[in-house]
Amino acid sequence: MTLKKLSLGLLICLMPFGAALAQNASDIISVHILTGARITPEQHISALHLKLKPGWKTYWRASGEAGIPPGFNWEGSKNIRTVDVLWPRPIVFHQYGMRSIGYKNEIILPLAIQPSTPGGKIDLKGQISLGICQDICIPHTVKFSTTLQANQTVLDPKIKNALRQLPKTARTAGLRARRCTFLPAQSGLMLKVTLDMPSTGAPEHAVIETNNPFVWADPPTVSRAGNILSLKTLLTHSAGQPFSVTRDSVRITVLGSDGAVDINGCNNG
Repeated sequence: MTLKKLSLGLLICLMPFGAALAQNASDIISVHILTGARITPEQHISALHLKLKPGWKTYWRASGEAGIPPGFNWEGSKNIRTVDVLWPRPIVFHQYGMRSIGYKNEIILPLAIQPSTPGGKIDLKGQISLGICQDICIPHTVKFSTTLQANQTVLDPKIKNALRQLPKTARTAGLRARRCTFLPAQSGLMLKVTLDMPSTGAPEHAVIETNNPFVWADPPTVSRAGNILSLKTLLTHSAGQPFSVTRDSVRITVLGSDGAVDINGCNNG
């Protein structure tokens, strides 16, 4: 994201902050842990259950031009090697001429947890920091803790439903070919992407990410002709510095009315 876009996004979130102080964030959002189940000795699937007051929203991992992406801290947990947050298909919002990506009403975020000691109980402790927005935005942090027993083997139906809403992989979505072209631009790199894949349902949106947190991709233009989906975006450095992007580091998410597709890597073929 350029500094100009970053400043504008923060302005939208922070200008009403004085009014937001009158709001009680705990009345707007609640966060609970669904303990889930031990799928294998090496993996436990749990979830964070977020409930929002009507009219409020929160954000996806790539929040867009005006959003605040969630942050997670697992400090204090025991018997945890890794925690992967799994992201169900989000919604695209437009506000103040900018695009943000997130969720409203009720969200289940599955957690794929790998224990350090397979078969042992897991003490899950942490916090989530996120933005909750209506006409105003409130930064909010919620702490949580629970114990995940190894003998829990029945997965909550809510978690099952959230897992069904995860984006498809490129293979399961029927991606036949991808072609990515990088072109020099005045302020960065122009990236053109062509995807040969079935429609995910009109209207289709796309999100492009890289593994460099300082490289921002503008919301891509999206057009479709039959099975060919064409995307175009400008990549820029947040501090205006020179940068490079490898094809393997590009992540493309296509969001349609019927589903979503997660495409890792921008290698031609």
